[in-house]
Amino acid sequence: MARGSALLGLDVGTSSIKVAAFDLSGRPLSLRRGETPTERSAGGWAEHDVDELWKVCAHLIADVVSQLDGYTIEAVATASVGEAGVPVDARGVAVRPAIAWFDSRGELEAEWWLRVAGMDLVNRISGQPIDSRFGVNKLMWIREHENESFATTRCWLSLADLVTHRLAGVFATDWSLASRTMVFDQRSLSWSDDLLGLADLDASLFPTAYPSGTRVGSVGAEAATLTRLPVGTPVVTGGHDRLCGAFAARGREQSVVDSTGSAEAVVVPVHRYVERDARESGRVSCYADVVPGQYVLSTRVGYAGALVDWYRRQVRGEDDGSDHLTVDSEVRWPLSFSGLLVYPSFGRAMGPQWDPSTAAGAVFGLTLGHSRSAVVQALIEGVGYSLRANIEWLERLTGAAIPTIRVEGALVASRVWMQLKADITGRRIEGTRLDDPTALGAALLAGVGVGIYADCAAAQDAAAVQVNIWEADERLARTYAYVFENCFQRLPQVIGEINTTLKAADQAPVLGDPS
Repeated sequence: MARGSALLGLDVGTSSIKVAAFDLSGRPLSLRRGETPTERSAGGWAEHDVDELWKVCAHLIADVVSQLDGYTIEAVATASVGEAGVPVDARGVAVRPAIAWFDSRGELEAEWWLRVAGMDLVNRISGQPIDSRFGVNKLMWIREHENESFATTRCWLSLADLVTHRLAGVFATDWSLASRTMVFDQRSLSWSDDLLGLADLDASLFPTAYPSGTRVGSVGAEAATLTRLPVGTPVVTGGHDRLCGAFAARGREQSVVDSTGSAEAVVVPVHRYVERDARESGRVSCYADVVPGQYVLSTRVGYAGALVDWYRRQVRGEDDGSDHLTVDSEVRWPLSFSGLLVYPSFGRAMGPQWDPSTAAGAVFGLTLGHSRSAVVQALIEGVGYSLRANIEWLERLTGAAIPTIRVEGALVASRVWMQLKADITGRRIEGTRLDDPTALGAALLAGVGVGIYADCAAAQDAAAVQVNIWEADERLARTYAYVFENCFQRLPQVIGEINTTLKAADQAPVLGDPS
């Protein structure tokens, strides 16, 4: 017997892939999760086996579909990490593994952009800072180092675009994911002839870009066999995972949303493209939202859960696939100041300074008496200081106070992360009670794409969001405010100087060397 309509959303993330079905009021009906297949190698490189990634997606979809007895799946949409991508041939077959968003190759390409175009030009057109991790730099690296792969490349796809192609056989992306290539024009909402011309790349190498929530095809026979989705199920554009999660989490309130997962960013919706002047280039990204006609200001807080994952793998030697939330059993409660200070960039420049010389992070104050609990807490504290710095920058930029921050992502379930956010920022923290806001955001966009919801606002109204409230502990807040103002704010200059010297160490003469 028919029980109703369902919408399917995929969330292809850094460490996991989630597939979820929701009813039309945003209530979860079924959720399945699998591991994102990732191979890491020396030098910070990381790749995804494309066939294995699709196999995980298809298996999870089939598992979810099998649990929906009596429900009709009206549409499906996919959200994914932004900078990861894969070159495919004319049939959509990957010519090499996908390059993970956090992969470090592309640094020389980013330096090339700085020399040839400059931060101001790239930022004014693309709304993004120059960064080695954006898609175009990965593609340029392939052209430089893997000629045969590049020669057979027909299209560069994000991971969400790859899933769309496997489902419906079309080369399509949305404006928000296109923006994460660094060559998408935010004013015309099309591929930038100016930036692509500088890079000697043709726009035909990129998929057609549509607004999020646009129907671009239907599930084909091969995909239907693998996923159990009916042939002809509408396939709709989703978007950048961070923005899909913020879309679901903020509702119509247009709240400032802190997206906290492997990495962390603050997302502020705005109604027009805000072009930065040369002094501010790169400090705040501004690019197309998943709500058509709307943009977001986005500041990069930096790594979040990835720092704890790094500590678990590299320091403690564990690689069991356990997630970040175990910090609640590792950090002592009730909380007190760790006594340490972390600058949490760890290989990637953060906002609001956006200074490449500060990309390598630091831990200050370590003694033999410090426990692993203190170190893990200090990593989380470092992220909190960066969040505060970015929030204060946004307040100055917009001229509006931000007394409340709404948080979405896997880490909202951790009382340690959430309480430290409140204590360090001194602000009210609202943790969204959503099983997977990113998958929900994609599913709501799927509903928009097939007319179930009249527009994005109607979709947000249909899925009411409940929150848990976290308030700052006044005593701890005073301590953290002191450390933030007198220590953390001084770190970018100090770390920049030290990192610059370290980088030059290979060329420095060795003491006592007669040469």
